[in-house]
Amino acid sequence: MEDLQRNKTLQMTKEGPTLFRNVHFLYLWTATLFSSIALAFFTFSQTWYIVKKLDLEASLGLVFIASSVPRLLFMILGGALADKFPKKNIMFYSNMMRVLLVASILIWLLTGDITLHTFVLFALFFGISDAFFWSADGSILPELVKKEQLTQANSITQMTNQSSLILGPMLGGIIIKFSNYETVFALTIVFLILAALLVQKIQTTHADKQEQDQSGMLTSIKEGILYVKKSPFLTTLLICSAFLNLFIIGPMQIGFPIFVKTVLNGNSLHFSYLEGAVGGGMAVGAMLVGILNVRKKRGAFCLVMLFLSGISFFLLSFSHELWHALTAGAVFGITLAMASIPLMAVIQTTVQENMMGRVMSLLMLSSMGLIPVSYAVTSLILATSLPIVLIMKGGALAVILFVIFVALRVPTVRTFD
Repeated sequence: MEDLQRNKTLQMTKEGPTLFRNVHFLYLWTATLFSSIALAFFTFSQTWYIVKKLDLEASLGLVFIASSVPRLLFMILGGALADKFPKKNIMFYSNMMRVLLVASILIWLLTGDITLHTFVLFALFFGISDAFFWSADGSILPELVKKEQLTQANSITQMTNQSSLILGPMLGGIIIKFSNYETVFALTIVFLILAALLVQKIQTTHADKQEQDQSGMLTSIKEGILYVKKSPFLTTLLICSAFLNLFIIGPMQIGFPIFVKTVLNGNSLHFSYLEGAVGGGMAVGAMLVGILNVRKKRGAFCLVMLFLSGISFFLLSFSHELWHALTAGAVFGITLAMASIPLMAVIQTTVQENMMGRVMSLLMLSSMGLIPVSYAVTSLILATSLPIVLIMKGGALAVILFVIFVALRVPTVRTFD
């Protein structure tokens, strides 16, 4: 009887519709769509306002640093809370906090001239909200779908996230060109409210278990750290993630708008096209992962994809034509998604459910731990008048060499199956 049920489950998984008949997964999926578009709207508009309107491109890193530092400080706390309380509530209140923040910026913009200091101030609060939201969002999926469906579920949600990176910047660029920034921020508020309402409709199967966890917060955090330290694979993954973000995120986040303005001589639409190309590539990569459903030699597969992402980012820095930059950006997005999604599914299927929030928060902490440093270093180098092209080339080469080092010297990752 048990074998029959297992075979039936496997057959239903292969056929696919079971996942889309899960109404609570659909609520999460739709909420992900709205919140991703909203944040893409806001991030694009804020970045382009600072670069184009305020003409403070070298100071752009201050805003990214201001949002990153609170994420680092509160991420582990967010993971511990996600293991204690219903994750959907944490996501709901985090989204509503974002609504209030964007509404405040909109009012500020309507009543007076907004400055760089305004964006820096609000970025601090956005970082706090992100710390709690991401910890809950990254660990809620295993409570909604079966383990054998996690790879497909991750690929669907990631494809939605990355598709929003196409739609968000493109629509944002069009609205800014033909309307104004106030319209973009107003739409951001509407989408965030819709996302919050949808999240509240989700019902998970482990809420009661979470509420029964009465251990102290510090004890809970220590348990999560010790759990990760006992796993060589998880420990190595955290170190790799930290290093890669040091050399990629700063040159990409700060570099793209400057690259479009100074090298490609483009405008807000061209910037949105480049952002959209990377987001579209990641959506395609997520879709390919869902179709391939990689289950064997995942460590080696991810290393190859990371190596190719470094190569494509390096080639992007040589672009002088928009089509060349868009092509390289799309390949970069494809390979980056195909490297990250299988690893996410591995973590979600192997980590204990009562530790999921803390492990995911530590993973996010490692991935973002050096991002403020990356922003700061990129901004400081830009202040010395070094061209953004050289900064992008240097970051790409560092990633390529690091992946080769891990492949040759860290067998834990290379041989992981």
